Amino acid sequence: MQVFLMVLSVITLFLTGYVLVYYAYLNKHTERDVSFFLSVGIISMVMNLVTNTMGVFVLSWLYLIIAVAFAALGFAVSVPATVGFYTSIGPYFKRKFTSGTLIIWQILSAVCFPVGIVLFFVWYRTEHNAARECGKCALWGMLITLLLLWAILGLVL
Repeated sequence: MQVFLMVLSVITLFLTGYVLVYYAYLNKHTERDVSFFLSVGIISMVMNLVTNTMGVFVLSWLYLIIAVAFAALGFAVSVPATVGFYTSIGPYFKRKFTSGTLIIWQILSAVCFPVGIVLFFVWYRTEHNAARECGKCALWGMLITLLLLWAILGLVL
């Protein structure tokens, strides 16, 4: 049962991250105030990481319920914006992953974020768009690495 709760806590981390991205999209594309959902999502993410660190995996059910409820409540905020979010996922990935050479640099920047930061500063004056993409990927890679490190150390310790 303990292993199931550990896996559930990691799943809720990813689901809470998805909900945060979802409400950030709704915040940008609607006139509605979704700051409550964003703040509860951030608190839920931090509390999930803290409870994983403390080894209290039973609370992962609570975080799962919050994340699923917030994902469903997005339709109540704005149905057209929610449909727009789900229909924009495919074109977003198609646009991001069509450039063959840039995608290699983006993956390298995300996986090894110090390289992405160096590429940002080296290419900033000559290839501004590629530098920005590598810098963004490096920042996302650093954030994801820190969150995964926190989650894994929370599970192990």
